[in-house]
Amino acid sequence: MSGYRSVALFSDNPRTIEIYAAFARNGNHDLLHLAKNPQNIRELASKKFDLVIIEITNPSMTEIEFVDMVHSALETTPLIVVSAYFYETREIVFGNKISAFVQNPLTVQKLEAAATDFLHEAATEQIAVQPENHVDRLIQLNKRLTVLLELTRSLTSITDLDELLAHIVKMAPDVLVAERATVFIHDKSKKELWSRTGTGLKAADIRFPDNQGIAGEIFTTGLPSIISDPYNHPKSNKEFDLRSGFRTHNILCHPLKNINGENIGVIQVLNKRGGDFDQDDESYLGALASGIGIVLENALLREKIKKQLEDVQQAYYELDIAQNTILKETKTATIFELQGIIKSALEGAKPLQIIEGMKNDYIYDTRLIRQLETIEEAIRKVFRDTDDFVRQNVQWD
Repeated sequence: MSGYRSVALFSDNPRTIEIYAAFARNGNHDLLHLAKNPQNIRELASKKFDLVIIEITNPSMTEIEFVDMVHSALETTPLIVVSAYFYETREIVFGNKISAFVQNPLTVQKLEAAATDFLHEAATEQIAVQPENHVDRLIQLNKRLTVLLELTRSLTSITDLDELLAHIVKMAPDVLVAERATVFIHDKSKKELWSRTGTGLKAADIRFPDNQGIAGEIFTTGLPSIISDPYNHPKSNKEFDLRSGFRTHNILCHPLKNINGENIGVIQVLNKRGGDFDQDDESYLGALASGIGIVLENALLREKIKKQLEDVQQAYYELDIAQNTILKETKTATIFELQGIIKSALEGAKPLQIIEGMKNDYIYDTRLIRQLETIEEAIRKVFRDTDDFVRQNVQWD
């Protein structure tokens, strides 16, 4: 393929670098790899490029705005967007600002086909029509709704709790143009709110009573809040900022609810860049929090099931060890020693009670029920084998 000679690439995805390099080699293009920052956009405008490629790796307003800035600087230069996001809504999000959209996973062939397609279109120059202010606002709202859709999709694809929390605290500040976010989860048994991770925080785990602090107030009332002067708020707790060295200027808080409308946690977004949070931000976080609450509860349930299964497996493992101990020591074991070993193995574990409780809790999860029944039968077999062995080897007076 030929036609372009100078190509500017904006991408922070290391997995696709070789694909872009192969594209450049095949077409005999000069490829300049640039970081996504305003300085490089200014430098871009001072040079002549035949093609600009931007890879979007996150469904965020920051990525969309970067495409807008590149288009404003180089209105007549063909622009290709590469991404796994925004494909269905690309016309709403980008309009006529881009020449082609390549959906991930990326290949050299896809990239070459996209470039070839609009090579023939380059002859017809399009004149951009400047929209009125109210149209600009509608376009901006459409973009934010599209980001919300893509972000919700990305949340539902994550099943691991730690990975989900890390994704939320990374994406929430991005879409709301803020510095940091924290998710607090309610521990019903301890009546505490806890956070496993937070953007920029070194502490891995924070716990406090569920009615304490600003997060506690949001959890207790179940109402969102915008706090412009947090240090003068009656519920403010400066301890976290003193420990981390972070200074909080403003906070946007929203409760997280499960599918039944019960509060299960709180999400906080801190320090709006360039000003204060407004009602649009609150509404947007509310829509995002609705999706977060549901996927978060599902992840918590999965973690609970995982922990219970681990407890059952550990109990079975201890029973198996006990049985093997009995078999190895049959010549000296008495019926009372046998009972002592079994009692020691089962003390505190109660595997059959745990299994029965899980079967009652997850009655509609047929796959889990089958797994539990398999474990239950294995444990009962330990009992039967042990009883048979006792009957066969212990001498009764």
